[in-house]
Amino acid sequence: MKRFSQISLIALAVLFLVKCEPSLNERTPESGQADFSSYVAVGNSLTAGYADNALHRDGQLNSFPNILAGQMKQAGGGDFFQPLVNPGVGSNADGQARLILRITMGPDGTPTLGPGPAAESGQDIFSRQVEGPFNNMGIPGARSFHLVAPGYGNLNPFFGRMMSDVQATVLGDAMMAQPTFFTLWIGNNDVLGYATSGGTGQGFAEMGDPAAVAGNDITPMNVFSGSIDAIAATLTSGGAKGAVINIPDVTSIPFFTTVPWNGLVLTADQAQQLRAGYAAQGVPEPLIPNFQAGQNGFIIADPESQIGLRMAQQGDLILLSVPQNEIREEGLGSITPIPDQYTLRASQISEVQQATNAFNTKLQQTASALDLAFVDVNSVLETAKSGLVFDGVQLNTVFVQGGIFSLDGVHLTPRGSSVVANVITEAINAKYGSTLSPVNVSAYEGVQFP
Repeated sequence: MKRFSQISLIALAVLFLVKCEPSLNERTPESGQADFSSYVAVGNSLTAGYADNALHRDGQLNSFPNILAGQMKQAGGGDFFQPLVNPGVGSNADGQARLILRITMGPDGTPTLGPGPAAESGQDIFSRQVEGPFNNMGIPGARSFHLVAPGYGNLNPFFGRMMSDVQATVLGDAMMAQPTFFTLWIGNNDVLGYATSGGTGQGFAEMGDPAAVAGNDITPMNVFSGSIDAIAATLTSGGAKGAVINIPDVTSIPFFTTVPWNGLVLTADQAQQLRAGYAAQGVPEPLIPNFQAGQNGFIIADPESQIGLRMAQQGDLILLSVPQNEIREEGLGSITPIPDQYTLRASQISEVQQATNAFNTKLQQTASALDLAFVDVNSVLETAKSGLVFDGVQLNTVFVQGGIFSLDGVHLTPRGSSVVANVITEAINAKYGSTLSPVNVSAYEGVQFP
C-alpha cells in the first residue's frame, strides 16, 4: 500500500508538471522596448512577396512582412495594409498588367510558365484597388538608390500602381504610414542584375553616379552607402526602431546552382566526334576541349580564352535561364558554346561576392550606429545549402525540392518566407527584449506539386 501511494504521488506530480508546462509557454507576446503599432516593411521583391516569376496575391499574403505582422499583432501591433493585386491577376518582370504568367509545376514534374492556377477568364489587368498609405513597401526591381528617387513610379510600374503622387519616392510613401517599427531589406537587386545577366554589366566599382548605373551593373559602393544612410536616417527620424537585414550571396541560390557545370554526359564515340568536329573547324589540337566518356564540363563562351571558348570547370556557374531544350536537342554547350549571359566565371563571381560583402558590411554598420536589430539572413541561407531543420521540416536550397525557393530559383516560397520571418523575429526579440512568437514553418507550403 505504501509503495502504491508513493507511485501515485509521483504520477500526480508528473501530471501536475505536464499540465503546468503549457502555461509557461503560452504567455502573451510582449513588445519589450519596441512599438509594433505601425510596422512598415521597406524593400524589394523579397519584401513584396514576389514568387514564381510573378507578383500575385498568394505570394503577397505569404510574404515575410505579412507573416511577421501577424506575430506583432499579438504584441500590440496594428493592422498591416498591403497593396494586393486582384485575385488571379498580377504582373510579371516586365511590369505589364496581364493574367499572371506564373511558373507552376506541370503534371510531368517540369516547371512551366503559364497562367497561374487562380487565373480567371477575362481578367487581363490588375488595378489599384485601395489608397495608401501601405505598410508593405516592397517594390520588385528596386535598388537601394531607387527608394529615394523622386518619380520612380514612372519608371517602375510596381511602384507606379501604388505611389501617392507622380513625384513620390518609395521612402516618402513609407513614411506616410508613420512607422513605429520597420524592417529594411534592400540591396539584393544592387548586385542581382549583374549576376543574373551573366556578368554582362559593369562590375563592382568604388565611384559612380546613380543616373549612369545601367540595369546589369553592380551599384557603385558610394551610391549604395549614401542611399542606405539616407534611408535609415529617414526611417528612424521619428524615433522608430527596426531591423536591418543583410543580403544573401546570390551565387548560392538555385538560379545559379541547379544546372551542373559538368552536366555534359558523353559516350566514347560522342567524345571522339566532338573532338573531330572542333579540329575540322580549325581549332589547334592543344586548344581542342578534352572531351572524354562520362561527365564533361559544358563548353562555354569565354572572351578571355585564346579561342573565345573553353570547357567549364569547377567553380563556373551555369544559370537556370540557359535554354535547356537547346542543350538537350541542339548541341548547346557541346557543339556550340553556351553564351556569356548564361554563365558566371570565377572573375565575375568574385565581383558579385566582393559587392555582397561590402554591402553587408555597410548594412551591419548602419544597424550598429543606429542601435537597430541586425538580421544575418546571408548566414542562414549559407547554412541552408547543407540543410536546415525548422519544426521538424528538412529544408535546403535545392531547386524545387528544397522548400525555401520558389520556381524562379530566386524568390521565396511561403515556407521560405516563414523561415525568414522567424529569423527576423529572433533578432528582434534579442535586440528589444520582445517576446514575439515564431510561426510554425510546417504550416506553410513549399513548392506545390500537382
